[in-house]
Amino acid sequence: MERPASVVKELLENSLDAGASHVQIEVDNGGRRLIRIADDGHGMLRDDALLAFERHATSKLSGVKDLLSIATLGFRGEALPSIASVSRLLLETRSADESTGTAVEIAGGKLLRCDEHPAPPGTVITVRDLFYNVPARKKFLRSDQTELAHIASLVTHYSLAHPRKSFQLRNGANDLLDVTPVETLRERVYQVFGSRTLDDLTDLGVVERELRVEGPEEAETRVAMLRGFVSNPQVQKLNRNSIYLFVNGRLIRDRLLMHALSSAYHNLMPPAYYPFALLFLDCDAEEVDVNVHPSKTEVRFRHGTFIHDFVRDTIRDALITKRPASSLPLPSPVQPAAEIPFSDFTQRIENEQPMLVEEIERDAQKERPEDLPEYTLRTQPGPAPRFDFTEAPPEPTPTADRRVPDTHGPIATGAYVPESLASLGDLRPLGQIHNSFIVAAGRDGLWIIDQHVAH
Repeated sequence: MERPASVVKELLENSLDAGASHVQIEVDNGGRRLIRIADDGHGMLRDDALLAFERHATSKLSGVKDLLSIATLGFRGEALPSIASVSRLLLETRSADESTGTAVEIAGGKLLRCDEHPAPPGTVITVRDLFYNVPARKKFLRSDQTELAHIASLVTHYSLAHPRKSFQLRNGANDLLDVTPVETLRERVYQVFGSRTLDDLTDLGVVERELRVEGPEEAETRVAMLRGFVSNPQVQKLNRNSIYLFVNGRLIRDRLLMHALSSAYHNLMPPAYYPFALLFLDCDAEEVDVNVHPSKTEVRFRHGTFIHDFVRDTIRDALITKRPASSLPLPSPVQPAAEIPFSDFTQRIENEQPMLVEEIERDAQKERPEDLPEYTLRTQPGPAPRFDFTEAPPEPTPTADRRVPDTHGPIATGAYVPESLASLGDLRPLGQIHNSFIVAAGRDGLWIIDQHVAH
């Protein structure tokens, strides 16, 4: 147990494994003074309630082979004894098969009492004075607001993963999160983040991809499924706090999936910015190992390349499909020409003298200076800079979250489209400004290109 959020995570996962449909979390003093989690799951029998505090005792595994295909959030049997050893803990539980419940009280790892207790089916665990007997651990906890933010983020994550369950998080007398059961993930996103965030998201739908795996006797087909939401490229975050990743319903932090996500946004978003993403990857339990880290937040995929490419391609395809063609500013409306009688028009043509080609060339030579000085963009004396457009520019220093205006509306019917857009290769680079903008000359004038988003 590292912090109060670690306690909430373990107890919340136990509630979900117990089949709870309603989970209430109450905290005080950032979780230092109080953490209480109540659920309406199937509860425990009296003997199981006592056995649950023995190290490595678990009811979620029945054999060694189950370790190769873990389908529950918890499985080691370490959470309850670890929490009870560094706090004052009270467990109140009742199974639907019993007429009365059980209360188990432990302080600092020592059993104080185990009594019959009237209670409805389900489990309530109250944790008080966390780390009261471990001053060194308690000393390094952050402020109450920081610890509370970690708890709120965790509960938000799991509420998104289970839209058909209700979650309530209360800090003292204040409700931080209160969501009721809904049918779809879209409805839960609306409950948690609101309509504005939902409007900026692209729904991935449900995408599946098959993988042929050579077995000992014959090839087997494994199926991976991805669903969720990702933000449009104009929504840009300064950190990864808005990225929610789940594998088989388990909250994780995985470099492979993060790299796949960033690869999908390559050339669609500047460096050092991140999207909003809510991704749920489901695959065979044998394809993913969750027993690689004590916190169970890191996983290892048996076919990592397949998973990486599947996630990247699915997100990329969704973004490109939804992204409309770039709109172009329409030219100023042309003023209607004055009406001229046909007879006057023909008379003017007859009276005008034709201009010879030699005169045109001679006039052009007069208007053009003999020696045209050449200018280069320089900030200090020295040889003209050489520009290597193959290297990525240095990352900008982020200052705040930003929202880039969406300029990708549909092209209006009959809009004027410059021909130069189809011949960008004709541009001649002239220089670079602040390592961010390319200045180039084209047939229709001077171009200034943001190289971070040019593609």
